[in-house]
Amino acid sequence: MFSCLSGGLGNQMFQYSAAYILKKNICNAQLIIDDSYFYCQPQKDTPRNFEINQFNIVFDRVTTDEEKRAISKLRKFKKIPLPLFKSNVITEFLFDKTLLTDEDFYNVLNKNKFKVKMNACLFSFYQDSSLINKYRNLILPLFTINDELLQICQQLDSYGFICEHTNTTSLHIRRGDYVTNPHAAKFHGTLSMDYYSQAMSYIEHKLGKQLFVIFSDDVQWATEKFGGRSDCYIVNNVNCQFSAVDMYLMSLCKNNIIANSTYSWWGGWLNKSEEKLVIAPQKWFAEDKESLLAVNDWISI
Repeated sequence: MFSCLSGGLGNQMFQYSAAYILKKNICNAQLIIDDSYFYCQPQKDTPRNFEINQFNIVFDRVTTDEEKRAISKLRKFKKIPLPLFKSNVITEFLFDKTLLTDEDFYNVLNKNKFKVKMNACLFSFYQDSSLINKYRNLILPLFTINDELLQICQQLDSYGFICEHTNTTSLHIRRGDYVTNPHAAKFHGTLSMDYYSQAMSYIEHKLGKQLFVIFSDDVQWATEKFGGRSDCYIVNNVNCQFSAVDMYLMSLCKNNIIANSTYSWWGGWLNKSEEKLVIAPQKWFAEDKESLLAVNDWISI
């Protein structure tokens, strides 16, 4: 079974989680990580790297060069509108692989007598909070950062600040490609300052005075907006090349204000505090696209 990863770290985590849940609960197949996307990304996509290995994840192996080539071709072929049966016959003949559709994925989990073939490829993002929450005890241990990154984290000033205070709330601002990439900007859009102001007020109304730990991929912008406030600490880890570091630091804060980003979502979800308060945007996409990312006990604004 091939977990065909794509996108940034947050998306890779959703994709891997779905494949791992399938492996452990249903078919016990060999779990193979495919990283071919990162060698031939579409031009419209934001450049990404294979990053999920920054965690202590478990898998059997990474795809061979031959498998990478086949899956790269399959990734393009699956965009051709064909009836599913015909598509699978062709893909198995041409690439020795089959596509596992979203419908089939959930049929397997619901034990609807659908069998997963060992050469099945999972391409979807599986951004489904109810799925991840259902298997929280299975997934949570996988996304602990590896020892090398833990040592890096522990040397950061921001790590010390978070550990020294008991009233920290992380606040994540996603800009980057949401501003600079026309495709991402049209699909996602950025959150307004009004959202962050409301979220900060809500948390302080519920929990009292907070120290807001500001994370962003645009530190200059975040500093301009929040740098003059005594209750805000701007995290500046721009020289750190590991995406999991800021995500881990967000998870260490007592509460979380997240952006419309799967990376941000995981920062809140990985927070192990049973008393945490997580504020999330009500609208995840610029257009009225349905999202399954809402978590029942999080507050939507």
